[in-house]
Amino acid sequence: MKKLMLLFTVIFAFLLAGCGTANSNVVHREGNLIVTNYSDYEVTDITVTQSGRVIDVSPEAIKNTEICYFKMEPDSSCVYTLSFVDNSGEEHFREFTDKFTESNQILLAIRYEGNVWTIDYDS
Repeated sequence: MKKLMLLFTVIFAFLLAGCGTANSNVVHREGNLIVTNYSDYEVTDITVTQSGRVIDVSPEAIKNTEICYFKMEPDSSCVYTLSFVDNSGEEHFREFTDKFTESNQILLAIRYEGNVWTIDYDS
């Protein structure tokens, strides 16, 4: 029994070790709302709100091409807002309406082009 508990502990530790990028900046997890930063700048405080209530917040910054995963409850018409803070400390946000299911993933992209930050759907 003790060996089984030790084995379980070791396996669990290995699973936790795989929950981030090599530089430990991003926590990866399963989710149906996936946000990718395509800018050359780091963004922080990526937040999902719904009806003024915070649903989830990414505690870590993400850099160029890094991804942040959020888990949204199934909803046939979910109105939510995605926001983030840029490298200058300015907050940006955009409201979306999407259908969330267990298998349907919504992909969003953060971009900085022509001195303008945008949040839009990703392909």
